Amino acid sequence: MFEVHSLKIGELYIPHGHGILRDPVYVWLVSNGEQHILVDSGMPDIDEVRRSLKVNGKGGGHAALEAALKTVGLTPKDLSFVIPTHLHFDHASNLDLFPDACVVLQRDELFHAIDPTPTQRIYFRRDIITNLINRKRPLQLRLIDGDLTLMDGLQLLKLPAHTPGMHVPIVTTKRGKVALVSDLGDHYRYWFPADPRATKNPLRFMAGSFLPGPIRSESERDWSAAMQRVIDHADIVVPAHDSRIPKHMPKDWFAIPDSTDGDIGHEPPED
Repeated sequence: MFEVHSLKIGELYIPHGHGILRDPVYVWLVSNGEQHILVDSGMPDIDEVRRSLKVNGKGGGHAALEAALKTVGLTPKDLSFVIPTHLHFDHASNLDLFPDACVVLQRDELFHAIDPTPTQRIYFRRDIITNLINRKRPLQLRLIDGDLTLMDGLQLLKLPAHTPGMHVPIVTTKRGKVALVSDLGDHYRYWFPADPRATKNPLRFMAGSFLPGPIRSESERDWSAAMQRVIDHADIVVPAHDSRIPKHMPKDWFAIPDSTDGDIGHEPPED
């Protein structure tokens, strides 16, 4: 049985219409006391994000990630595996902190990062690709094709949707199975678009359905089928950029927040 800690390492302030979308950036520490596994490795230092993407925010980089790991009593050397859900810059940076850990990645995701869908070129960084290519295989890099049971209680589902090689970890805890869904639905509103607890603007006509995200490599039908596959395999979902997610599972446990209170997406950034 595993425990899962949601570790916030920064925020991105993404231009959205006439305002901004304030996205927290998390990584997840999955541990059974013997194996310590990191799901996603977060964003670069915000100064680098400003320089390369002209996007504001705070945190990120080595310092923020090391500080987050310290809160659960770990250092980068304690990690045995790193599992990027996909290779976008806010999910797969900082891999150089873990030279001895084994990075587990879908082969299709690495190929897509090298030659991405044109609309996604901005999200992939050369330093991430270089780090992966330079890793020794199979000790420091394991390329997989499709679903994989990495170990008892930890399964990876390959779910092409947001990117062609995205995969979602399904983690078994004492209270049930957690899906760390990353950007397959990065806010609760994508999973529960008609529920007023998930969104301040419920789409009643979408009751019982999913809302595919705007950045995708596959069709809306494929995306919705991928989300349904997650629901069929897990008890709760944990979106990547929603501030209301459980912070320590199974201690914190809910399928959907009680309300939209605490959803910082459209709140002004803190000073």
